[in-house]
Amino acid sequence: MEPNDETLALRALARGLARSYSVDARPDAILLVGSGATGAADMYSDLDMLLYYDRVPPASEVGRTPRELGATGYRGTSWSDERGYSERFSLDGIECQVGHVSMGSFEREIKRSVVDLEVNDELLKIMSGLFEGLVLHGDELIERWRQQAAYTAALQRATIEERWRFFPWWYFEEKLRARDATVWRYDVLVQSAYNIVGVLAALNGLYFSKFEFKRARTFLSRFDVAPPNLASRLDALFDSDERRSIAELEQLVTDTQALVAERFPDLDLALEWGGEPTPPGERASPRAGSEASPTR
Repeated sequence: MEPNDETLALRALARGLARSYSVDARPDAILLVGSGATGAADMYSDLDMLLYYDRVPPASEVGRTPRELGATGYRGTSWSDERGYSERFSLDGIECQVGHVSMGSFEREIKRSVVDLEVNDELLKIMSGLFEGLVLHGDELIERWRQQAAYTAALQRATIEERWRFFPWWYFEEKLRARDATVWRYDVLVQSAYNIVGVLAALNGLYFSKFEFKRARTFLSRFDVAPPNLASRLDALFDSDERRSIAELEQLVTDTQALVAERFPDLDLALEWGGEPTPPGERASPRAGSEASPTR
């Protein structure tokens, strides 16, 4: 797909910034991330860029480029963990966010993901940026990192185990319908949708973070392994018809469970709540005589 005009504008601005930073701050690699890299920019899109260094230069060198280029609203912040420095400024009417990162700290993040099998949204977002980013400088270094960070079977398993968490609304549906739990139900549906996408992304060897999950259909279209009509069915979870919504959730969990079992038949995908099994298809039994008792 050809990049649109907004994407081309962001990329042109990013390349100009990269040339100036290469002179002033001398990074080892530069990566454009976000919608400017993926080709999905629009008139509201910011420019997001990461620069990597053997040793992050002082703020005076880092800030020289945007000031020389006439940036406005400049703000610079050192990260509390001393792994880098970030800048925010406006240039040519576009909000720019630029991170200056030490190579050592980034390589430790790769190790946390692929070797230590640490699964959290911040790390997953960082790794997805590595693979979706557009390289502006340092091709060999970025390619080496991509090889190091490639999704492994061990990471797939760890991610699926972490994401396989669902409150079984289908099991308690009749009980909860009488209890004015609409807000909670939608919260459950949101978390369930994220977990379904996270499990399927891992199954497809793709990094996924729920942090600012935008352009969902574009991301879901990259799945080779997924339940049919996944994007539309995820939208259907938020149907105003509660019965239809919960039925879709139950079926999506069932379909996802079957796909995971094909790839990892030894994974424990049992679902329970409060110590009792709550698999799709099962329903809680009312107490004896509960028909005559008020709901509490």
